[in-house]
Amino acid sequence: MPLAAYCFLRAVGKGSYGEVSLVRHRHDGKQYVIKKLNLKNASSRERKAAEQEAQLLSQLKHPNIVAYRESWQGEDGLLYIVMGFCEGGDLYHKLKEQKGKLLPESQVVEWFVQIAMALQYLHEKHILHRDLKTQNVFLTRTNIIKVGDLGIARVLENQYDMASTLIGTPYYMSPELFSNKPYNCKSDVWALGCCVYEMATLKHAFNAKDMNSLVYRIIEGKLPPMPKDYSPHLVEIIRTMLSKNPEERPSVKSILRHPYIKHQISLFLEATKAMKKTASSNIKPPNFVPQRNHLLS
Repeated sequence: MPLAAYCFLRAVGKGSYGEVSLVRHRHDGKQYVIKKLNLKNASSRERKAAEQEAQLLSQLKHPNIVAYRESWQGEDGLLYIVMGFCEGGDLYHKLKEQKGKLLPESQVVEWFVQIAMALQYLHEKHILHRDLKTQNVFLTRTNIIKVGDLGIARVLENQYDMASTLIGTPYYMSPELFSNKPYNCKSDVWALGCCVYEMATLKHAFNAKDMNSLVYRIIEGKLPPMPKDYSPHLVEIIRTMLSKNPEERPSVKSILRHPYIKHQISLFLEATKAMKKTASSNIKPPNFVPQRNHLLS
């Protein structure tokens, strides 16, 4: 049985779907996460969603998407999915740790670009994430972004197909979802806008005391106050991603081609080269240098 190849270390999380455990592979010594999904009492729809997550993950290979190792259905009625372990935890808790202290713009944009690259990869494969939120964005030990939880992702027949199931997390759901209108990848762009807004302000873009008020705020399309501590370029990109009309939102591809974003990427790459140069001469690099080398991979 494949499970015997793993040594249990600790529980990571638990939900109605099952549980997540941190394990170590007995042969390669690496740490992984095993997601155990209880399919015993699952409806055919839930079972299909769980199997789809495993199937989808096995096909995806991108530096900013949680790595898949293997999956299997056990005799105990559970579906086991083994994935890469992200030591840095999720972005939601990372932002909470800031305790109100804003992140440097370079850090916000660096994470923004990595999430956007993961989304672009999915959209090019005609896959909608449909549940993008800071709790589903993970970090490695070196602060590299890994987008995960593709359990409710949907493969579109083509990029013009529209999904119409009401699904996702309320804080990040687009107006068209609440208006019962069909939606496409522009709904993921809205969720990305909500995530970047959260990175820049440490607050939800749309918040309310109850579900009805939240839905009203999102449908109303009134933008929240924009971040004041960042460049007008970044603020404008956030504003366009949170356009009420999906047609007015940019595609992820066009976001990554924006002159401001392209300039930021070039700065990251220059800093990485400088870091490698100082590392090779055994000089400790300054701690503000972004230690990444995959931004354009």
